[in-house]
Amino acid sequence: MKHRFSPSRRSLLKAACGALAAAGLPGLAQAAPGKSIVILFSRTGNTALLAETVAKEKGFPLLRLQLQKPYAANYGDMTDIAREELRVDARREIATRIPDLSGYRNVFIATPLWWGHASIPMRTFLKDHPLAGKNIYPIITSGSSTPEDVVSDIRRFCPKASVQKEFWVPGSQAAGSRKELLAWLKAVGF
Repeated sequence: MKHRFSPSRRSLLKAACGALAAAGLPGLAQAAPGKSIVILFSRTGNTALLAETVAKEKGFPLLRLQLQKPYAANYGDMTDIAREELRVDARREIATRIPDLSGYRNVFIATPLWWGHASIPMRTFLKDHPLAGKNIYPIITSGSSTPEDVVSDIRRFCPKASVQKEFWVPGSQAAGSRKELLAWLKAVGF
């Protein structure tokens, strides 16, 4: 049997959700309304695994950033190039056609941490798409560094967005972090 909510019931539900949020209770009260999308760049596949899990679990579309000019195949060569690109604040042009993002309220940004910062391709994307008025949920992998500077990068490139609590895990632990990832999603309201 389908239930239709009258305006008074909707008002009651909104008030109840507001009360739950004010009380600091998780779940429905924290859920960010509106459409969501996951945007990712991944070199080794660790970040992609996390982004794909979020997209699949929640039914969100997934946008994978591909480059016009890919990095060197050798990992060591690639990291040297990326370090220099970061030093000079270079761009790495995106080949992926970016859809109209205006209909999305929540954007999951999945990126590896390179030399303490968001990957150059993700930095290029964020510079071109500052996501004003959106909720941004960072998903970050790294070799060993902590995510603070990636979150700072996102805040710098998206000053009119609301950057939420990030999910971070060392890349070597990404495959075994599904439980923690789902717990984070629940904690941030999804």
